[in-house]
Amino acid sequence: MKRLGLLWVRLAAALFAVAISLAGAVAPALAHAQLVTADPVDGAVLAEAPKHLTLTFSEPVRPLVARLIHPNGRTEILADIGEKGAAIVLALPGGLEQGTHILSWRVASSDGHPIGGGLLFSIGSPSAVAPADAAQSDLPVRIGLWTARLLLLAGLVFGVGGVTAMSWLAGTEPMPGRRFVTLALLVGLCAAPGMIAFQGLDALAEPLTGILKPEVWQAGLWATSYGMATLMAAAALLLGYGAVQPGRQLFFGRLCTIVALALLGAAVAASGHASAAPPHWLTVPAVFFHAVAVVLWLGALVPLGFVLARRDAAVALKRFSTAIPAVIAVLLVSGGIIAIVQVRAIAALWQTNYGLVLLVKLALVAGMFLLAVFNRYALTAPAAAGDGNASLRLRRSITAEIVLGTAVLAVLGLWRFTPPPRSIAENPALYEVQEVRAAKDGVTALLTIRPPIVGPVRVEVGELLLDGKPFEPMSVNVELDKPSYGIGPFAHEARRINTGAFHADGFVLPLDGFWVVRVTVLVSDFRSVTLMDVFDVRNASR
Repeated sequence: MKRLGLLWVRLAAALFAVAISLAGAVAPALAHAQLVTADPVDGAVLAEAPKHLTLTFSEPVRPLVARLIHPNGRTEILADIGEKGAAIVLALPGGLEQGTHILSWRVASSDGHPIGGGLLFSIGSPSAVAPADAAQSDLPVRIGLWTARLLLLAGLVFGVGGVTAMSWLAGTEPMPGRRFVTLALLVGLCAAPGMIAFQGLDALAEPLTGILKPEVWQAGLWATSYGMATLMAAAALLLGYGAVQPGRQLFFGRLCTIVALALLGAAVAASGHASAAPPHWLTVPAVFFHAVAVVLWLGALVPLGFVLARRDAAVALKRFSTAIPAVIAVLLVSGGIIAIVQVRAIAALWQTNYGLVLLVKLALVAGMFLLAVFNRYALTAPAAAGDGNASLRLRRSITAEIVLGTAVLAVLGLWRFTPPPRSIAENPALYEVQEVRAAKDGVTALLTIRPPIVGPVRVEVGELLLDGKPFEPMSVNVELDKPSYGIGPFAHEARRINTGAFHADGFVLPLDGFWVVRVTVLVSDFRSVTLMDVFDVRNASR
C-alpha cells in the first residue's frame, strides 16, 4: 500500500509539472480580440479604389476568412492576407467598381473562438442599397459542433478515465469493464474528425454543405487553438486504447495513463474561455487540474460498477474511497477559481446565459456530490465486506452518478456558444440591446437592434400581432437608413427563427446617431403594412 501511495504522489507531481509548464507556454491575451482601427475607416467614401485594407485588433489574431461583397451582390474571397502582429492586411482586387462594398471578416481570437465583423466603404459615392452580408454559422453546424464535442468528452472521460481506474485501482486480478472502456475510447476517436470538421465550418461561417471542402478541414485543424486541442485529445485516446489492450504489463498501462491524463488536461487548458482568462499562471493550471479531476472521478465509476457486480470489489473500493476525497477537493478548488474569474459578480449567475449554464452544471454536480458522500460513508464499507444488498444499492447509486455526470458533459458544450460575464464586463457594448415597439393599421411588433453600436448589427422582429392576436406573415423585410446623411436604405429580408420571431442579419452601420428602421410585413397577397421607428446607435467607446 505504501508503494501505491508513492505512485499516486509521483502521478500528482508529474501532472502538476505539466500544468505549470502549460501555463508558462500560454501567451497573455484578452478574452476576445476586438477591432481597434480600420484603414480605410468604416463608412469611408473614397475617390479611388484602395489597394489594401488594414484591420488592427486589440491582440494578435489569426485570420480565418475575408469576403468582399461588391455593389452588385457578388461575393469574392480575399486570399492574399498578411499578418503583422495585431494587424492583418488584406490585398483588395484591382478594378473595384463604383459604389458601396462590404468587407466581412472572421478571425480567431487567442482562446480559439471565431470572431466576426464587417465594415463598409464606398468608391465614388455610396450605393442606394447595401449588399447582403455573408451568413454566420447556421443551426445544424452548431448542433453538430455540440454533438461532436459531447462524444469526444464522453470518450475522454469514460475511456481515458476508465482505463486509468482499471490500471490504478485493480488488485491482483484485473478489473472488469474492458469492453465498455474500449468502446468509449473508439467513440471518442470517431468523434475527433467530426469535431475538426465542425470547428472548420464554424470558423469560416460555412453551412453544413461545405463540410467536404479542403479549406474547412484545414481551418478546423490549424485556424484556431481547438484544432491542436482535438489532436492532443485524440493522442490521449490512442494511449488509452493501447493501455487497455489485454496482455499489457501493469507498468506499461500506468505509464500510458499518466501521459494520457497529461495530454487530456493540456488539451482542455489550451483552448476555451477559461484558458484565455488572466492571470494565466492561475487559470491554466486550474483548468488543467479541473479536467483531470473530472476524468478521475467520472471515469472510475463504470469499472467500479462492473467490479461490484462481480462481488470482489474490496480492493478497488478501498483504493477509490481513499483517493476520491483528494480528487473532489481538487475539483472544487479549481472549479471555484474558474468560476470566480469568469463570473465576477454573483448577479451574473442569473443575468447571463453563461451564468444560467453554470447554475445548471452546479445543480448536477451537487447531486453527484451528495451521492458520492452517501456512497462513501453509508455503502462502501458494507459492500467491500461482501454485503450483497449494499453492493446492489451502491451499483444503482453509481449508475445515477454516471447519468448526472453525462448530463454535466452535455451542459458544458453550451459554453462554446455563450460569452462569460468577464468578457461582457470588458466589452459591454457588444452585448447590449435596444428595443422599440412599433404599430400601424392593427399590426404591432417589438423591434430589437443588437448591438446598438456602429458596425455589424442584427435587427429582430418579434411579438408580431394583428389586431391583438398572433399571426404568421408571408414575409418580413427590414430597412435601415440615415436620411440626414443620405445613407441607405440598407435592406434585408428577415428570416424566420421561430413562431412570431424574425432575424435580419447583414447590416453594417458606418455612423452613429439616429437610424430610421422600417419593417414591411406582408400580411396577405393583397395587404402589406410598414412599421417605422428610430434606433439610437452609438459608438462603442461612448
